[in-house]
Amino acid sequence: MKFIKNFFKNFTKKKFICPGAFSQVYIYPDGRVFLCPDCLMSPDAEIGNLNNNTFDEIYNSKKAVKIRKEILKGKYNYCSPQQCFSKSNYNIRLTPFKNIEYKSIQKSYPKMVCIGADAECNVNCIMCRPNISRLNRDELNEYNKKINNLYMPILKNAQEITLSTTADPFASRNTRLLMKTAAERYPNLKFNLLTNGILCDKFNCDDTLITDRISNIMVSIHAGDEETYNKIVKNGNFSKVETNLKWLKSLKDEKKIKGLFLAFVVSSKNYTNIQKFIEFAKEHNAVALFWGCFDWGGNLNNSDEPLNILNPTHPKFEDFINILNSIELETEYSHFSQPIRNIKSFYSAKKKEN
Repeated sequence: MKFIKNFFKNFTKKKFICPGAFSQVYIYPDGRVFLCPDCLMSPDAEIGNLNNNTFDEIYNSKKAVKIRKEILKGKYNYCSPQQCFSKSNYNIRLTPFKNIEYKSIQKSYPKMVCIGADAECNVNCIMCRPNISRLNRDELNEYNKKINNLYMPILKNAQEITLSTTADPFASRNTRLLMKTAAERYPNLKFNLLTNGILCDKFNCDDTLITDRISNIMVSIHAGDEETYNKIVKNGNFSKVETNLKWLKSLKDEKKIKGLFLAFVVSSKNYTNIQKFIEFAKEHNAVALFWGCFDWGGNLNNSDEPLNILNPTHPKFEDFINILNSIELETEYSHFSQPIRNIKSFYSAKKKEN
C-alpha cells in the first residue's frame, strides 16, 4: 500500500537517522540477533546467531554493516513499518543515549541490550500463546548457562537492558536470575521491563535487586476494565495488576522511574475498550500504547473469532473505524502505531470523498 511505501520518507526529508541500529541489539531466545526489536517482523534483518558465531563477529557482520550503511543513506529497507514507533519519536524517547557513533562499523558494544531470555510466562494471552509456558529442568539449566557465558559480556558497555519481550521477567526463573546477575555485575545498569504486571510489585523488584534502577516499564494489559481483560488475558489477575500499577504510579509521580507505559494490542475482543483504556492510563499517569494484532506463529487461531480487526474484510471493521474516528489518537496519554493512524486517515479521507 502507498502509505507503507512512504512510511520512512520523512526520515530522509528531515535528515533523521534512527539511532536503533547504532546503539542497541535485540537477542532472541533461540540466539538470533537483530539491531532493533522493532524490526522483528522483517526476517531479513537478522544479523547473526549466537549459536553459530561470537557477538563480536555478529555485531559487525556483513548484514549489520549493510543495514547501518543503508540507514546512513536514508534507506530503511530492513525496517518494519508495522512494528516501528520511531516515526513519531516513541523509539527516541526510549533511546536517550548521547555520543552515539553513526558509523557502519561499531567500535564499542551497544548501549542498550534487549534480551528475550526464554518463554516462561504466568498467563496466556489469546493473541500470543494457547497455554502457560514453563521450561523443564534441562531447558532451564541451558538457559541459565547463557547468563554468564553469553549475556554478561555483551552488557559491558550497556547503559540499559530491556527484559523480556518473549515472556514475563518476574515469572521467568531464568530472567529473574539474569536481572540479579546483571544488577550485581554492573551497578550503573538501568532496567527496562516488559511485564504483564501481576508479579511486578515491590517485593519482586527488591528480590531481583532492581527497585531503584528501573528506567521504563511497559505493562501489557490490553483492557481498561476487568471484564474485557478476562477475555484477553487467561489466568490473569486484573485486581493484582491494578494494585501494582498504583505502586508504579507512585514511582513515576516521584520521578523514580522515567516512563510508565500500558500496552494494548487492538483486536476484535477489545477494540470497543480503546477510549476506556486511555482513561485508565491517564488515571495511572501512564501512556497507553496501541498497535495491531499480528500472527505470531499461528496464535491468532486460538480465538473463537478472527482477532485482526485491522483487516478491512473483518465483519466488525466498519464499527472499528467508527470508534477510531471518535477518538483523538495522539495525546499526552496515548500513542497509536503508524498502521492504525494510517487506517484512520485513509478511511476518514475516503468518507469525505463520498
